[in-house]
Amino acid sequence: MNSNWGRDIVTTFDELREQGVKRFGDVGAWAYDEWKHLNEMFFNGKNNVGPIVWGLTSQGENMGCYSVAENLIYLNNHLSRPIYPTHHLKWNVRHMNKKLASDVLLHEMIHQKIHQTGGWEGETSHNNMRFVAEVNRISTLLGLGVKARVLEKETSRGKEKWNEKPGYMRMSELFYFPYGSRPFSYYRKRNDTRSLN
Repeated sequence: MNSNWGRDIVTTFDELREQGVKRFGDVGAWAYDEWKHLNEMFFNGKNNVGPIVWGLTSQGENMGCYSVAENLIYLNNHLSRPIYPTHHLKWNVRHMNKKLASDVLLHEMIHQKIHQTGGWEGETSHNNMRFVAEVNRISTLLGLGVKARVLEKETSRGKEKWNEKPGYMRMSELFYFPYGSRPFSYYRKRNDTRSLN
């Protein structure tokens, strides 16, 4: 993945935010402001900022992804679309589902933290001790009441599958945390990310 930020090296939060606004307008500004808020709230301000790009993720349908090589967070541009039809209004950032976009950004920031503090070892970037520990820590802060553990594969009838235990998150829930752990109604409520519970 290439962020294509131009010839100049852009490294500070303010410089990156300015580039984000130039490239993506209001949603660029929102992404950096939300990143800063989430960094303080969940990571004690210790994540190092990198480019935040709106576009298609490398996997296409994923809502977000993190590029280790570039310290870059991709947010799927579908997240920046309005949460309801706005045929008679000029659409802007206030119409997007900020709660969902914030949760996707938070997920990618977990990957960012893990990479910036030593990386991970395990089956996948979601199924490893460090990611699971972060999920459990943040789940508690969000009041979600979900528990995660590292999953192992087992063979049943000649096919491999994840050994998912009752009371713990399934692989799909780890992959989509925290947005896969919230009730759908959460995203239909007041669109304010400052009260994440």
